Amino acid sequence: MEEVDNIIIHSLRQIGCDIEEDVTNLSGFNTELVVEAAVRCLDIIRPGLGVSTIVPANMAARFRLGATLAQACSELGYRGDIGYQTFLYSSEVDLRRLFMFLIEKLPKESDKTLNEPTSRVALLERQIADAVSRDLSAPWLPHYCHKRGSRNKGSTDHHFKTVDLDIPSQGKGEDYQDYYVNYQKAVTEQVPDEKYLIPSLVTRNAKLLHCAPTNIIERLDWLHAQRLNETAADIIQSEIEIQSRFALNQRLQFSELADTKNEEKGLTAQSISEVSTPLSREEKREIKIDKIKSECENLRSDLDELQISVKQLTTKLSQVSVMLSTEEKELEHSEERRKIKARTYDLLPEGEENIKKLEALIEAGANKLANLAVQWERHRRPLIERYRDERAKYSTKASASRKKVDELKLLREKEKELLEESRSKDQQCAQLLAEIPKLPKEVNRSAYTQRILEIINNVRKQRGEIDKVLADTRGIQKEINTLTGRLERSFTVADELIFKDAKTNDASRKAYKLLATLHSDCGELVTLVEETGATVREIRDLEEQIDSESAKNVGANLERITADLKQMQQETATLTAQLQSKNS
Repeated sequence: MEEVDNIIIHSLRQIGCDIEEDVTNLSGFNTELVVEAAVRCLDIIRPGLGVSTIVPANMAARFRLGATLAQACSELGYRGDIGYQTFLYSSEVDLRRLFMFLIEKLPKESDKTLNEPTSRVALLERQIADAVSRDLSAPWLPHYCHKRGSRNKGSTDHHFKTVDLDIPSQGKGEDYQDYYVNYQKAVTEQVPDEKYLIPSLVTRNAKLLHCAPTNIIERLDWLHAQRLNETAADIIQSEIEIQSRFALNQRLQFSELADTKNEEKGLTAQSISEVSTPLSREEKREIKIDKIKSECENLRSDLDELQISVKQLTTKLSQVSVMLSTEEKELEHSEERRKIKARTYDLLPEGEENIKKLEALIEAGANKLANLAVQWERHRRPLIERYRDERAKYSTKASASRKKVDELKLLREKEKELLEESRSKDQQCAQLLAEIPKLPKEVNRSAYTQRILEIINNVRKQRGEIDKVLADTRGIQKEINTLTGRLERSFTVADELIFKDAKTNDASRKAYKLLATLHSDCGELVTLVEETGATVREIRDLEEQIDSESAKNVGANLERITADLKQMQQETATLTAQLQSKNS
């Protein structure tokens, strides 16, 4: 395994991992080095992952980092058991498998040369993708902090000014459609300048999305409120004019004390006439407003009456439809009854002859049914015999298929055992290859060759014994299959023979019951033997799993987990203290 570790460490150094020269195997990898190596491999395999190579101090962030790395590896196709514990509490075997998988997924030089784009379109797409990834990797800042780059384009010197746009809407008549097609201006022509186009479209879209539909009454109320506001503004303006004119008149009166009383009366009459003119307009507006209010109230009352009448008509319509359906059904029933009565009335004048005809028809129907029953019995017997033959064939085929399935299961189990043996032998071979350079060179070579030859002979003997055992098992399996086939056939034959006699003989009935119980007991014994074999195999698998788990560094991982748990408890305590201090 040292050679494999050396290859992994060499390839990791080539991609930029900072591994010290003292580290010669994967047991010297700590959490920081494992995370850095995994992140660098994933960045090369899948660029733009966006994971930092630095392990955070917070335990929650560490767990999050380990989970993201595990998810990325599983998406690449790693089939082993992987999670955050693989990176934070790793073992040599898991790390070896993981790094071998990642190193195999690394792109080679030939792949790089083949994947490089050559056309202008591909080069332009690559440049755009690089620019976008560069902008996305940069941290967010307000637009006024950016001096260059695409993010500075979000700010503008133009003000947000809008214009009301006339845009076609659905659900209107043909006149509106004709207007929209032939006379309506385009959106670009409705705007006085290009800078008003986008703000106007945005505001129009917002109005369509967030504006609730209003009915006629709400629109009338809105118009009424608008008119009231206009009249109030006009009244205030007229009062201001009146006050200014009254002040001018007072000044003229103080300045012209020598004038006569007639002139003063004329001036006052003139001022009164000037004041009365706006009051007449106000009265007209108030009259118009009252008229509009009365019209609105009349419209509301008419709408309420129409709604009530529509509800009444709908209820009447539903009642009438129900009554009509019931009457139609009654009419159909009465029509059927009428037809039956008409037929009976037709038969009444010649009653005796008709009765004789009916009796003759009944006798003919009974004879026909008897003939059909005889014919059915003739057809039924060969079909039943054929069904029994097919059932016997199916039972034999099912027994053969079960035997084949059992053979396949045995072969798969043997395949698994052989694969495990080959893996163990590969591991032994790697260990021996790693121990070869450590051995002293002064030892006699002939002794090594002799030892190797002895090992080869032992391996050959073991292979011969394994082949003999396999041949014996195959022969035993064949014998078992033949015996089971004979047993099934003999059971079916005995079952049929005893079943035929069991209908008339009590002794054969007892024999049939005993045969059935014997067959079921034998089947249970066979299943028990198979279950014992399966449990023995499971015990072997569990022992192998125990051996593999004991090879892992469970104690060291437990110590690291306890240390991380204490750190998490300290972090939670500090956070709770901070929250309590803020709340207090």
